[in-house]
Amino acid sequence: MQLTKVLAIVPLFLAAVHGQMVAQVVDANNFCVFLPPDSVANRNIADSEWQAQSFCMGNTPNAKGANNLYSGFIQSAHYVATNTYVQVTGQIDPTKAKLNATDDGGQMDVAAPKGSSCAGWLFYVNMIEPATNTFCMRCCNDKVTCNRGISQKGCAHVIPGDYSGPMQLGGSVPPPANANPTPSVIKSVSPASSGAANAASASSNPSGASGSSSGSANANAGSNGNVSAQSVNAAAGVVPTLAVTIVALVFTLLSQ
Repeated sequence: MQLTKVLAIVPLFLAAVHGQMVAQVVDANNFCVFLPPDSVANRNIADSEWQAQSFCMGNTPNAKGANNLYSGFIQSAHYVATNTYVQVTGQIDPTKAKLNATDDGGQMDVAAPKGSSCAGWLFYVNMIEPATNTFCMRCCNDKVTCNRGISQKGCAHVIPGDYSGPMQLGGSVPPPANANPTPSVIKSVSPASSGAANAASASSNPSGASGSSSGSANANAGSNGNVSAQSVNAAAGVVPTLAVTIVALVFTLLSQ
């Protein structure tokens, strides 16, 4: 029976390598989320999560075969890295991906779409919430940090972080009781910016819409240079991407 399950991994592994099923989070300028491809008629996230594919912006070399993220879809992106996870949170314009703007959203994770993964990590949780113009993506190595069993509570509860941006008034969303502690290493930058200005900025809007830096903790972390894209690359490099993808697929099948 176990051998049958292991053998079943072969087509899933091939799909992960060649079928837009691998995402990657490097920083606020270079990351992926999962979305329904253009070929899927139903644009509600929860209804199409099994058919979702990775869509990436910037440079994500380990997300092999990923789609290009729709221009203007990401309205703001705030990046956080700790020794246990990396995450990106922020705002979206759902119309850019032809999503239903009144949809409450849904969650993608290692179980759905089947065979999906986040490069360099065993688990991930990714929610897209068109009705509130929010998204969140976290990659980690344990089920507690990437809790995929409470998706109905939404991004702000499952992945506490900064959801500010041009689509609505906002700021840092306070973590709920018993949530993960505030990370000591934080950096938030704009997907529209690059170079030295990025390293010093706390947060901004990628679309060029008016907005201001938010959160003294983010500003301090950015100005002190406590984290950089290199720290994420180092974390992602702890285990070779291909090996982690295989392990994640094995774990998913054997745990079912």
